[in-house]
Amino acid sequence: MKGMKAYFKPTPSGLFQLSHQKSVWGAIRLAGVITVIAGMFWSATAGAQQMRARREPHIGYAYPAGAQSGTSVQIVVGGQYLDGVTDVLIGPLSPEISGTESPQATFVRLTKPLTNKQANDLAQKLREIQEKVRREMRQRRAGFNMVAFRQLLVKFAAEEGITEEMLKALEEYRKYRNDPKRQFNPQIAERATLQVSLSPNVQPGWYVLRLKTANGISDPVRFHVTPWKEVLESEPNDKESPTVVNEEMPVVLNGQIQPGDVDHFRIRAKKGQRLVVAVLARELIPYLADAVPGWFQATLRILDSSGREVAYVDDFWFHPDPVLAFDVPADGDYTIEIKDAIYRGRDDFVYRIVVGEVPYVTGVFPVGGRIGEDITLQLMGWNLPEKQLFLRRLKGQPGVGSLPLPAWARWAHSVQFALSDWPEAMEHEPNDTPQSAEKISIGTVINARMDRPGDQDVFRFTGTKGQKVVAEVIGRRVFSPVDSLLRILDEQGNVVAVNDDFEDRSVGLLTHHADSYLEVTLPHAGMYFVEVTDMQHQGGEAFAYRLRLSVPRPDFELRVVPSVINASPGMVVPIDVYAVRRDGFDQGIELFVTKGAEGTRLSGGWIPPDTDHVVATLTVPRNAESGLVEIEIAGKAKVNGREIVRTAVPADDMMQAFYYHHLVPAERFAVNLTGRRRYSVPWTFETRDTVRIPAGGEAEFRLPPGSAWFPENITLQLTSAPEGITLAKVDRRQSGYVLVFQADKEKVKPGTRGNLLLGMFTQNRPQGTAPSTTRNQQFFAGWLPALPFEVVSQ
Repeated sequence: MKGMKAYFKPTPSGLFQLSHQKSVWGAIRLAGVITVIAGMFWSATAGAQQMRARREPHIGYAYPAGAQSGTSVQIVVGGQYLDGVTDVLIGPLSPEISGTESPQATFVRLTKPLTNKQANDLAQKLREIQEKVRREMRQRRAGFNMVAFRQLLVKFAAEEGITEEMLKALEEYRKYRNDPKRQFNPQIAERATLQVSLSPNVQPGWYVLRLKTANGISDPVRFHVTPWKEVLESEPNDKESPTVVNEEMPVVLNGQIQPGDVDHFRIRAKKGQRLVVAVLARELIPYLADAVPGWFQATLRILDSSGREVAYVDDFWFHPDPVLAFDVPADGDYTIEIKDAIYRGRDDFVYRIVVGEVPYVTGVFPVGGRIGEDITLQLMGWNLPEKQLFLRRLKGQPGVGSLPLPAWARWAHSVQFALSDWPEAMEHEPNDTPQSAEKISIGTVINARMDRPGDQDVFRFTGTKGQKVVAEVIGRRVFSPVDSLLRILDEQGNVVAVNDDFEDRSVGLLTHHADSYLEVTLPHAGMYFVEVTDMQHQGGEAFAYRLRLSVPRPDFELRVVPSVINASPGMVVPIDVYAVRRDGFDQGIELFVTKGAEGTRLSGGWIPPDTDHVVATLTVPRNAESGLVEIEIAGKAKVNGREIVRTAVPADDMMQAFYYHHLVPAERFAVNLTGRRRYSVPWTFETRDTVRIPAGGEAEFRLPPGSAWFPENITLQLTSAPEGITLAKVDRRQSGYVLVFQADKEKVKPGTRGNLLLGMFTQNRPQGTAPSTTRNQQFFAGWLPALPFEVVSQ
């Protein structure tokens, strides 16, 4: 009942009565109304409560998905398993606003959808209430009187504990169940109402919102802050009844698209204004797990007062969110129209549209720089107060990350920027043919552009026979529209190697990997040419890219998932660690904890050679204090005598369109510590504890001393292992547990390495039942530390 105290108050009989009868009386209808009994709507069996206790909260959207600095607004967060919200966490996503003041939010109430059974029970209860009213009217021997009927209806409903929130839940149920166009999704059906307050000191930019319940902290949704007025759509909001915007621009328009929905906003504009009209939709929710293509594919149209289309856009280059610069042709009213490209819709098809003479950065040049050096960037875009950005001594790890922008530019999408530690140079035109090719040295990054449609950039270098050379284009990864095609040719014009697309899993928001990569062994000594073109024959100021020509330098990046782990003191929790290998790097990577609660232990901290992913475990200290504890994982490896150390970037595994998975960078990696743990594990496994299983045979592994304390009703199950490896037997001995593993030689080959993850389960028989009459109930009790393994020859 937590969170519902505004609508219920207990009576001595144990029922619930109305605390706001007048407002409920006005909401009750005489026909077609199905009500909810308080005990029926919110009660649950003990088994269901135990199941929910293991279900972590999930959220899918926030509406509105942002606010103006210096205001207080109420928003709705849709999700699942949101019972018992205890806190709302909002923190910066953009690195440039880290350390500044964040919005503050409090939980107001939770609204949950009805189930089919509850709706059927409600219908029956409604019939009983109506019949009771009729009997009462007959006993009074009075003719039908609408006022009297309503008064009795309210009275009997109050006695049954009916509330306004129940009626609203019913309306939502009927809306979704009776309208074939609407899509009910239980993963976003629960709605938490929040009050969000933003002081004037809250900086414009991107923040992350999470809900905290007794069962943990939810996954994140994005929250967008600007300094401008906010407008919410007013339904029906169609072409005949658009939402009229009376606020002066700039404004932020907010809405939700339902199936077949087309939203309209009417604005007043003056001739000569250059209005930026920017949709934020995929920028708010990067991926939809159960929708194709995996995001809200918005289209944007502007109509004049006569209904004539004066501007249209369905994306921005390759970005699904449409953006345009609209040069107002005449004073008057204009209508902004937004819809989904294929007329889909749902509650999580949330959008924000920024409208006004606001600055918008479309890109920068160059799109990267060398670590430790100063750089001056050219800013491209509309309504820009500054055309250059100076950055002193670039910091970070090699790779792609967000560019720190001035405060006036932070409201829009982030701008990506590449860092390297190679010497830099700028392209010099003309270099369109082998005859005019620009000479470069191996071991250089060239900053270049496809200056015009059909442009071709050619660079020449000298190599030796058998020399290994890497040529890599970085363009789409820094959100340039260039779709590169990369070729290496010899002096006679023979194609040595060619590549169009190369996938880089480190860029989690990219779905079309349009950059190119080649690693070649030169067949003979002499001159070679590197040719870069655009596959779509496009070009222009925005089509910037970086070309790296170098010897291979093996390296790696790390991603750790999930970004926030819910755990209890003494608990073992699994984490996924992904290695993004560069330039043929094939060595093993040793993982270790560099930041966290004292005593935090990592098991299975080893990514074997040629392996991109392992499931490791963290063991939380038993004496750790409750709260959010930041963790940092790093990995190290040696290549040619050079030690490489890379910090793991926190990320969340987001699914797109039922199938594709992406590692989307997050704002932090942390453990949320809460509650007490019944089965804490006092030991860990190191790489020297590796269990070696013969292919076609079996191997014993004795758990460390201390495992004998496990309760009698604990069983172990292998929950994560390559196909062909099984847990054949668990022997409980006086000194502890002995695990017997088998490897099927037909399914798993010698040399296979990784981690084994074992789950602990309790077996409980319901009280008062005999062993022969019922099956034991099985409950998940926790994990053992990840156990490294290797399959060896017999």
